[in-house]
Amino acid sequence: MLSREEKNKVYVDEIRKEETIKISKRILKIFGIILLVFSLSFLYIYFIGPKGMEVHEYVIKDSSIPNSFHGIKVLHFTDLLFGKVIDNNYLDNLEEEIKLINPDIVFFTGNIVNKDYSISEEEIKRINKLFKNIPYSIGKYTVRGDLDNHSFDLMMEDTSFTILDNETLEIHNNSVDKISIIGLNVKDIKEIQNNDNYTMTLINNYDLYENYQVDSNLVFAGHNLGGEIRFLNNPLLGNDKYQDNYYENGNTRIFISNGLGTIHHMRLMNKPSMNIYRLYNK
Repeated sequence: MLSREEKNKVYVDEIRKEETIKISKRILKIFGIILLVFSLSFLYIYFIGPKGMEVHEYVIKDSSIPNSFHGIKVLHFTDLLFGKVIDNNYLDNLEEEIKLINPDIVFFTGNIVNKDYSISEEEIKRINKLFKNIPYSIGKYTVRGDLDNHSFDLMMEDTSFTILDNETLEIHNNSVDKISIIGLNVKDIKEIQNNDNYTMTLINNYDLYENYQVDSNLVFAGHNLGGEIRFLNNPLLGNDKYQDNYYENGNTRIFISNGLGTIHHMRLMNKPSMNIYRLYNK
């Protein structure tokens, strides 16, 4: 027969054992919740975040915009990065969306195919079809990105896109008024001649813009994908200096698109997107 002290000891041991079990269950529950949140977050980041597309619209008001360009609609898209998330079905949806936008001027700032993706001839033809079918009333212009190679020219063949390779192009809109479009090649930096026209500049990676001596009213860029994963509006991936969507440098307004594809097959709080700009001079 147990003494009172022994009974108390047994009772205390049982209480401690129960408390240990409760603590262990609580820890396992917390761990399970953390694991569930992590798993759901990963599934969203990997499978849902990179899908879909948003269209962002901006109004540009500047008295120096020529009268004949007042009210025009500019479409800017970039970093298609075909091969990981972007496939033929995505191209079909993208083509329909752009047709609905029906832009006057179209800018594409490079990086058609994803890194290390071996694109087939059929896929090259399908991408060529997308660029060929994009509607416009004034013009379509593009620059190469850091991932674009010899297949870039094949995909742009007979699409009405003008490839700007460190050059300035003056365009009209059924008037003597004109604006300038500058295209900068990130792989071959050269001096660009400026003029007094209202100027829009295309470059894939704005980080490299500082290497040029260019005066521009608007700059359109891509490349950084908005950091792919953003938390509390801070980019978590990539090492680009400029990873937000908008900057100002003196009288220059810089718009950096999130792009459509991904490098790491991940996006969070940063949907794939393309931008529309409406130009007004008053």
